[in-house]
Amino acid sequence: MAKRGKIQGFEITHDINRPLRIKKYKYFYLIVCEDENTERVYFQGFEIRIPKETLYLDAVGTGLDPLGIVTRAISEKKRLEALCERSVDEVWVVFDKDDADLNDTRITRFQAAFKLAAEQGFKIAYSNEVFELWLLLHLSDVDPEIPIGRQEVYTRLESEIRQREGHEDFLYEHGDEAVLKVIAEIGDEQAALQRAEQLIAFHEGKEPIISNPVTFVGKLILDLYSWIEYYSYQE
Repeated sequence: MAKRGKIQGFEITHDINRPLRIKKYKYFYLIVCEDENTERVYFQGFEIRIPKETLYLDAVGTGLDPLGIVTRAISEKKRLEALCERSVDEVWVVFDKDDADLNDTRITRFQAAFKLAAEQGFKIAYSNEVFELWLLLHLSDVDPEIPIGRQEVYTRLESEIRQREGHEDFLYEHGDEAVLKVIAEIGDEQAALQRAEQLIAFHEGKEPIISNPVTFVGKLILDLYSWIEYYSYQE
Protein backbone atom coordinates (compact mmCIF):
# COMPACT_ATOMS: atom_id res chain seq x y z
CA MET A 1 0.00 0.00 0.00
CA ALA A 2 1.04 3.59 -0.45
CA LYS A 3 3.45 4.89 2.13
CA ARG A 4 3.12 8.05 4.15
CA GLY A 5 4.36 11.29 2.68
CA LYS A 6 4.77 10.47 -1.00
CA ILE A 7 2.80 9.80 -4.14
CA GLN A 8 4.37 6.45 -4.76
CA GLY A 9 6.17 6.08 -8.06
CA PHE A 10 5.01 9.39 -9.50
CA GLU A 11 6.95 10.61 -12.48
CA ILE A 12 6.01 13.14 -15.12
CA THR A 13 6.23 11.40 -18.47
CA HIS A 14 5.25 13.12 -21.68
CA ASP A 15 6.10 10.34 -24.10
CA ILE A 16 5.12 6.90 -22.90
CA ASN A 17 6.94 4.12 -24.72
CA ARG A 18 4.12 1.69 -25.28
CA PRO A 19 5.00 -1.99 -24.96
CA LEU A 20 5.54 -3.86 -28.20
CA ARG A 21 3.96 -7.02 -26.79
CA ILE A 22 0.65 -5.59 -25.66
CA LYS A 23 -1.15 -8.91 -26.07
CA LYS A 24 1.06 -10.35 -23.34
CA TYR A 25 -0.55 -8.12 -20.73
CA LYS A 26 -2.88 -9.73 -18.20
CA TYR A 27 -5.15 -6.81 -17.24
CA PHE A 28 -6.23 -3.73 -19.17
CA TYR A 29 -7.03 -0.59 -17.20
CA LEU A 30 -8.39 2.52 -18.90
CA ILE A 31 -8.70 5.96 -17.29
CA VAL A 32 -10.45 8.69 -19.25
CA CYS A 33 -10.22 12.08 -17.58
CA GLU A 34 -11.24 15.67 -18.04
CA ASP A 35 -7.89 17.45 -18.05
CA GLU A 36 -5.48 16.85 -20.91
CA ASN A 37 -2.43 17.79 -18.83
CA THR A 38 -2.42 17.54 -15.04
CA GLU A 39 -4.83 14.64 -14.56
CA ARG A 40 -3.58 12.58 -17.49
CA VAL A 41 0.06 13.02 -16.47
CA TYR A 42 -0.79 12.27 -12.83
CA PHE A 43 -2.32 8.90 -13.65
CA GLN A 44 0.40 8.03 -16.15
CA GLY A 45 2.87 8.54 -13.33
CA PHE A 46 1.74 5.27 -11.76
CA GLU A 47 2.99 3.25 -14.73
CA ILE A 48 6.54 3.02 -13.35
CA ARG A 49 5.28 0.98 -10.37
CA ILE A 50 3.52 -1.65 -12.43
CA PRO A 51 5.44 -4.90 -13.02
CA LYS A 52 6.32 -5.51 -16.65
CA GLU A 53 3.63 -7.00 -18.88
CA THR A 54 1.03 -7.30 -16.13
CA LEU A 55 -1.38 -4.35 -15.89
CA TYR A 56 -1.62 -2.17 -18.99
CA LEU A 57 -2.55 1.35 -17.87
CA ASP A 58 -3.89 3.77 -20.47
CA ALA A 59 -4.70 7.31 -19.29
CA VAL A 60 -6.47 9.60 -21.74
CA GLY A 61 -7.13 13.34 -21.35
CA THR A 62 -10.09 14.81 -23.21
CA GLY A 63 -10.83 18.45 -22.36
CA LEU A 64 -14.54 17.56 -22.36
CA ASP A 65 -17.42 17.99 -19.92
CA PRO A 66 -18.58 15.01 -17.80
CA LEU A 67 -21.00 13.56 -20.35
CA GLY A 68 -18.45 14.10 -23.10
CA ILE A 69 -15.86 12.23 -21.04
CA VAL A 70 -18.10 9.21 -20.53
CA THR A 71 -19.03 9.18 -24.22
CA ARG A 72 -15.34 9.41 -25.14
CA ALA A 73 -14.60 6.56 -22.73
CA ILE A 74 -16.91 4.32 -24.75
CA SER A 75 -14.90 4.97 -27.92
CA GLU A 76 -11.55 4.74 -26.10
CA LYS A 77 -12.58 1.36 -24.72
CA LYS A 78 -13.35 0.13 -28.22
CA ARG A 79 -10.02 1.50 -29.46
CA LEU A 80 -8.05 -0.27 -26.74
CA GLU A 81 -9.98 -3.50 -27.25
CA ALA A 82 -9.15 -3.42 -30.95
CA LEU A 83 -5.49 -2.83 -30.10
CA CYS A 84 -5.19 -5.65 -27.58
CA GLU A 85 -7.74 -7.92 -29.29
CA ARG A 86 -9.59 -8.63 -26.06
CA SER A 87 -11.96 -6.90 -23.68
CA VAL A 88 -10.83 -4.07 -21.42
CA ASP A 89 -11.08 -5.17 -17.80
CA GLU A 90 -11.69 -1.86 -16.07
CA VAL A 91 -12.69 1.64 -17.09
CA TRP A 92 -12.64 4.72 -14.86
CA VAL A 93 -13.98 8.13 -15.82
CA VAL A 94 -12.56 11.13 -13.95
CA PHE A 95 -14.34 14.47 -14.02
CA ASP A 96 -15.18 17.56 -11.97
CA LYS A 97 -18.42 19.26 -11.06
CA ASP A 98 -17.04 22.62 -12.21
CA ASP A 99 -19.92 24.67 -13.67
CA ALA A 100 -22.33 21.73 -13.95
CA ASP A 101 -24.92 23.60 -11.88
CA LEU A 102 -24.72 26.79 -13.96
CA ASN A 103 -27.93 26.11 -15.91
CA ASP A 104 -30.48 23.38 -16.60
CA THR A 105 -28.64 22.09 -19.67
CA ARG A 106 -25.41 21.55 -17.77
CA ILE A 107 -27.24 19.97 -14.83
CA THR A 108 -28.93 17.54 -17.22
CA ARG A 109 -25.62 16.64 -18.88
CA PHE A 110 -23.90 16.15 -15.52
CA GLN A 111 -26.62 13.80 -14.31
CA ALA A 112 -26.63 11.99 -17.65
CA ALA A 113 -22.90 11.34 -17.27
CA PHE A 114 -23.51 9.28 -14.13
CA LYS A 115 -26.39 7.39 -15.76
CA LEU A 116 -24.41 6.53 -18.90
CA ALA A 117 -21.33 5.50 -16.89
CA ALA A 118 -23.47 3.15 -14.80
CA GLU A 119 -25.03 1.65 -17.92
CA GLN A 120 -21.56 1.01 -19.36
CA GLY A 121 -20.19 -0.46 -16.15
CA PHE A 122 -17.63 2.34 -15.79
CA LYS A 123 -16.34 3.42 -12.39
CA ILE A 124 -16.51 7.12 -11.53
CA ALA A 125 -13.94 9.28 -9.74
CA TYR A 126 -15.56 12.70 -9.64
CA SER A 127 -14.58 15.75 -7.62
CA ASN A 128 -16.75 18.60 -6.43
CA GLU A 129 -15.62 21.06 -7.42
CA VAL A 130 -12.22 20.20 -8.91
CA PHE A 131 -9.51 17.53 -9.14
CA GLU A 132 -7.07 19.85 -7.36
CA LEU A 133 -9.05 19.23 -4.17
CA TRP A 134 -7.37 15.81 -4.17
CA LEU A 135 -3.96 17.49 -4.29
CA LEU A 136 -4.90 19.92 -1.52
CA LEU A 137 -5.84 16.98 0.72
CA HIS A 138 -2.19 15.89 0.58
CA LEU A 139 -1.34 19.05 2.52
CA SER A 140 -4.23 19.99 4.76
CA ASP A 141 -7.64 19.17 6.17
CA VAL A 142 -10.73 20.50 4.42
CA ASP A 143 -13.90 21.18 6.39
CA PRO A 144 -16.63 18.92 4.91
CA GLU A 145 -19.36 21.30 6.05
CA ILE A 146 -18.13 24.36 4.16
CA PRO A 147 -18.43 24.33 0.35
CA ILE A 148 -15.23 25.37 -1.37
CA GLY A 149 -15.09 26.81 -4.88
CA ARG A 150 -12.41 26.00 -7.39
CA GLN A 151 -10.60 29.32 -7.08
CA GLU A 152 -10.40 28.88 -3.33
CA VAL A 153 -8.99 25.39 -3.85
CA TYR A 154 -6.31 26.83 -6.15
CA THR A 155 -5.53 29.62 -3.68
CA ARG A 156 -5.30 27.29 -0.71
CA LEU A 157 -3.18 24.83 -2.66
CA GLU A 158 -0.69 27.56 -3.52
CA SER A 159 -0.70 28.87 0.06
CA GLU A 160 -0.09 25.44 1.59
CA ILE A 161 2.79 24.75 -0.77
CA ARG A 162 4.41 28.14 -0.09
CA GLN A 163 4.42 27.37 3.63
CA ARG A 164 6.81 24.47 3.00
CA GLU A 165 10.53 25.06 3.11
CA GLY A 166 12.04 25.51 -0.31
CA HIS A 167 8.73 26.37 -1.95
CA GLU A 168 8.14 29.89 -0.59
CA ASP A 169 7.97 31.39 -4.08
CA PHE A 170 5.71 28.74 -5.62
CA LEU A 171 3.01 30.07 -7.94
CA TYR A 172 0.17 27.78 -8.89
CA GLU A 173 -1.05 27.95 -12.46
CA HIS A 174 -4.06 25.88 -13.38
CA GLY A 175 -3.10 23.19 -15.88
CA ASP A 176 0.60 23.33 -15.03
CA GLU A 177 1.64 19.78 -14.23
CA ALA A 178 4.68 21.03 -12.28
CA VAL A 179 2.47 21.03 -9.17
CA LEU A 180 2.48 17.22 -9.28
CA LYS A 181 6.20 16.98 -8.56
CA VAL A 182 5.82 19.37 -5.65
CA ILE A 183 2.97 17.34 -4.16
CA ALA A 184 5.00 14.17 -4.65
CA GLU A 185 7.83 15.77 -2.69
CA ILE A 186 5.98 17.38 0.21
CA GLY A 187 2.52 15.80 0.25
CA ASP A 188 1.19 13.06 2.51
CA GLU A 189 -0.70 10.55 0.40
CA GLN A 190 -1.96 8.47 3.30
CA ALA A 191 -3.39 11.60 4.90
CA ALA A 192 -5.03 12.52 1.59
CA LEU A 193 -6.69 9.11 1.37
CA GLN A 194 -7.99 9.40 4.91
CA ARG A 195 -9.21 12.97 4.42
CA ALA A 196 -10.94 12.02 1.18
CA GLU A 197 -12.74 9.15 2.92
CA GLN A 198 -13.95 11.56 5.60
CA LEU A 199 -15.40 13.89 2.98
CA ILE A 200 -17.11 10.98 1.22
CA ALA A 201 -18.60 9.74 4.49
CA PHE A 202 -19.92 13.20 5.35
CA HIS A 203 -21.67 13.61 1.98
CA GLU A 204 -22.92 10.04 1.71
CA GLY A 205 -26.44 9.90 0.29
CA LYS A 206 -26.31 13.38 -1.24
CA GLU A 207 -26.57 14.14 -4.94
CA PRO A 208 -23.07 14.53 -6.47
CA ILE A 209 -23.88 18.00 -7.78
CA ILE A 210 -24.40 19.36 -4.25
CA SER A 211 -21.74 17.29 -2.45
CA ASN A 212 -19.09 19.94 -1.90
CA PRO A 213 -16.33 19.38 -0.96
CA VAL A 214 -15.76 15.80 -2.01
CA THR A 215 -13.45 13.77 -4.25
CA PHE A 216 -13.43 10.11 -5.22
CA VAL A 217 -9.98 10.17 -6.83
CA GLY A 218 -8.64 8.34 -3.78
CA LYS A 219 -10.95 5.42 -4.59
CA LEU A 220 -9.32 5.11 -8.00
CA ILE A 221 -5.84 5.32 -6.49
CA LEU A 222 -6.61 2.60 -3.95
CA ASP A 223 -7.95 0.38 -6.72
CA LEU A 224 -4.80 0.94 -8.77
CA TYR A 225 -2.61 0.11 -5.78
CA SER A 226 -4.54 -3.10 -5.15
CA TRP A 227 -3.77 -4.31 -8.67
CA ILE A 228 -0.15 -3.17 -8.51
CA GLU A 229 0.27 -5.07 -5.24
CA TYR A 230 -1.45 -8.12 -6.68
CA TYR A 231 0.81 -8.28 -9.71
CA SER A 232 3.90 -7.42 -7.68
CA TYR A 233 3.13 -10.41 -5.47
CA GLN A 234 2.50 -12.60 -8.51
CA GLU A 235 5.87 -11.60 -9.90
